[in-house]
Amino acid sequence: MILCYNKIMKLLIKILLVMILIISPAKAVSFDVLVLPTDLLSTKENYYNFNEMSEIISNDIIKNFNSSNGKIKSPNLYEVRQKLNQNSEQKTLTQNVLNKFKTSQNIDYASLKKIGQNFSCKSVLLISSYVTTNKNSTKRGLWEVLEVSSDFDTVYPYRLETSIVLIDTVNDIVMWSNHYSTKLGNNENIFSAQNYVEANEWLKKMSLYSKTIIAPSASQNITLRFFPKAIRPIENKQTENTGGALKFDKTIPEKPQNKNKKDDDFFGEMIYGI
Repeated sequence: MILCYNKIMKLLIKILLVMILIISPAKAVSFDVLVLPTDLLSTKENYYNFNEMSEIISNDIIKNFNSSNGKIKSPNLYEVRQKLNQNSEQKTLTQNVLNKFKTSQNIDYASLKKIGQNFSCKSVLLISSYVTTNKNSTKRGLWEVLEVSSDFDTVYPYRLETSIVLIDTVNDIVMWSNHYSTKLGNNENIFSAQNYVEANEWLKKMSLYSKTIIAPSASQNITLRFFPKAIRPIENKQTENTGGALKFDKTIPEKPQNKNKKDDDFFGEMIYGI
């Protein structure tokens, strides 16, 4: 009788344990990424008072991260600025790190580790965006170039260059990086705005370029680094090892037309650097 009772109790305990495992929700894996555009702490000095391109791209990527069903989380830029403004030492450290990356593309791993710890993030995403010409390698802000070229009627083959690097601050390594490049201006290399309305049209085009090309590419590739099986990568046949850092040479997409547009109209092929 006692033996039978013990067997029944053991069976009930096993059933109870199985039910607990089934009913209890599994803790989802989540990664916190601190997104830092190089113009994060810069004062808006451009005539149009537009956000700089690195900020526009960062906002789009952060929005994608925070819409990933909890897989990747990022504080928005307002929260980051607010927290840095409360700590002058951290703010100065962050500004120095961003300036260094902006001017030389060099990464200060030790400082990024401290900054990441301040935000409880083990991964940091650096984003730099600037304009160059074939005349020289001087890096200038997008809206600064638009203002100057408009005032002096200058015509150059301007290009917008964007570098994005994901850093693992625990192991001090680059998890993923990519470079995006696009031509600015029309077929005659004219990149100008005679008034605020025309300048605002350029803002819309650049925002569309970020939203439809750069942000989706970066967001999905970064997701692949954290969750290798979460997205099926597009197979690219390459004869050389690019280390996952492809150069994107894309034209700025035009403003979407009406829904009755032809099927062969598109914003540009999406390529993922795996």
